[in-house]
Amino acid sequence: MVADPILALEALGYTEREAAFLYLVAAHCGYFLRRQFDYFIDRNKGSIAMRLLARARELGHIESIDYPQGWHVYHVCSRTIYRLLGDPESQLRRIKGDAAVRAQLMALDYILENEGDHFVATGAERLRFFGEIRRVSSGILETTLDPLLLTSPVSLADRTRPTQSAVRFAFIDEGLSGADKFLRYLSVAEPLLRALDNFEVVYVACSDFNFAAVKTAFWDVFANESFPKPGLFNDAMHSDRRKHHVPLQARFTTLLLNYIYPQMQRSEPKGSEKVRT
Repeated sequence: MVADPILALEALGYTEREAAFLYLVAAHCGYFLRRQFDYFIDRNKGSIAMRLLARARELGHIESIDYPQGWHVYHVCSRTIYRLLGDPESQLRRIKGDAAVRAQLMALDYILENEGDHFVATGAERLRFFGEIRRVSSGILETTLDPLLLTSPVSLADRTRPTQSAVRFAFIDEGLSGADKFLRYLSVAEPLLRALDNFEVVYVACSDFNFAAVKTAFWDVFANESFPKPGLFNDAMHSDRRKHHVPLQARFTTLLLNYIYPQMQRSEPKGSEKVRT
């Protein structure tokens, strides 16, 4: 990553606000709606958003995906943008299926509504944060940082206390019919969450359909603070907590997003995800 990617984006002809927004999208989700830029700059629809879209299209930095009823989803797909973030081959450049696009748009709304948090964006940043600042063992990181955890928003509630702050993990429900995906998420994330001691999982959805089931599932895993039986990660996760008698600080929150998203009709890409060059 360059010293200041936002300044580098400004050098391409974007204003400071435009550059900051494009950085936010490219760092976290890859897709955005026009209303999300309007929210970011605290303006209603107008010429400012039109200027950003025109400039980004002219430079080949975004492409538009058209959906029914006049919806347009914009994809930051240019290798130039991601190169400025230090990741020219970012997975966010790849063309996603409908469910993934909706999840990315919801993730951006979550990030915009929680701007007071300090978000840890890229996979490399998360590895450094968990490994060097929170001292999570390499064995746990290698096992838990799978694509689901690498792409979902992760933030610090208190950026001034990175070694002690609660770490927030947002799970995005893009319209799931049940709790199975969340259960898989918990099974992968549990060693990392326990190693952090102080964490919060935020279940983000547009419907409260799954709220009761996922709340029960979460507390079935974390309500009992007794240490698990000896196993692969036992010593790495719990030796410090045993020694210092640190209680597990686990929190679970549900968040209902009151936004409307485009009606998704496209299917998931078959095999490897496509990527624009």
